Amino acid sequence: MSTRGRPKGSVNVYDPRDLERMKFLGKKYKRRRLQINKTQTKIGKKIGVTFQQVQKYEQGKNAISTLRIEPYRLALKIPAHRVGYMVNKYNPKQRNIT
Repeated sequence: MSTRGRPKGSVNVYDPRDLERMKFLGKKYKRRRLQINKTQTKIGKKIGVTFQQVQKYEQGKNAISTLRIEPYRLALKIPAHRVGYMVNKYNPKQRNIT
């Protein structure tokens, strides 16, 4: 009998920089959701998750998977050119110093 997935009781261990990034993006998403006057339930239905999951995204407790970023952007009516700024704030270009 083979088991699938992670071992029971294991937890994700995130790098502190990743935690900071998740909280930053969550704040941005929450601010945008409030700007367009949508509830967490409405956003959750549009992207196919529960409102609890949207809460976790906004609090930075869970990372937003790559499959959810585009539907989330569309649900929040964020222009495509703004997404790069939000993500790249914590991914600065590496400079070659010689």
